[in-house]
Amino acid sequence: MLEVVFVGTGDAFGSGGRRQTAILVRDGRGTLLLDCGPGTLTGLKALGIDPLEIDAIALSHFHGDHIGGVPFLMLDYQYEHARERPLTIFGPPGVEDRLDRVNQAFNYPDDGRAYELRYREFSIGSCVELGPFRVTPEPAHHHPETIPHMLRVETADRSLFFTGDTGWHEELPERVGDVDLFISECVFLEERFEFHMSAERLDRERARFRCRRTVLTHLGSEVLGDLDRIPFEPVEDGTILTF
Repeated sequence: MLEVVFVGTGDAFGSGGRRQTAILVRDGRGTLLLDCGPGTLTGLKALGIDPLEIDAIALSHFHGDHIGGVPFLMLDYQYEHARERPLTIFGPPGVEDRLDRVNQAFNYPDDGRAYELRYREFSIGSCVELGPFRVTPEPAHHHPETIPHMLRVETADRSLFFTGDTGWHEELPERVGDVDLFISECVFLEERFEFHMSAERLDRERARFRCRRTVLTHLGSEVLGDLDRIPFEPVEDGTILTF
């Protein structure tokens, strides 16, 4: 069984007062955080979730609304809730250097760390294992300088697919496959920008998907202002799905 906690479901602008992207995945044997937007630490504490529960973080790409919360989480581990066991951060090529530069820009020290911090880089189509989770990165259609990925997460008996940030691309339905849960970003109602998804395009292509359930996150102001027009299930900050 998997439990998925949507810590942040907003877009880069925090539309609707929502926190930016962060999704906690639990299976009883481990906890994986998918993306870590700037409000992630606040969101975890608001939801009563101990940040120390996280075993690993998988980052889909290098936009600030998806990685900007990592320095605050690491600061919490150093000064507020001392972490002793290892933390693994998965990410696109260059993830260690990228996060080191973010920490330096914030003037947050990373010396005196009492736990082991491990970095692992994604390779398209290659599975990375962490405890009960198998994470396989797939190519996303987003700003190329952010090195964008979509993420398939599997355990022994459950699976989900997270788009990160992506616009429509013809390979998407096949890459999603027959997962139990498809978590798709949806910034727009109508298709208007190639690097983000629209509800209109998802609805037009729905017959091509084999997944068991589809939910929408990373919701923009246009979508939030007219949720009745959304032919899929939107989630919100604090939504918990169990399957």
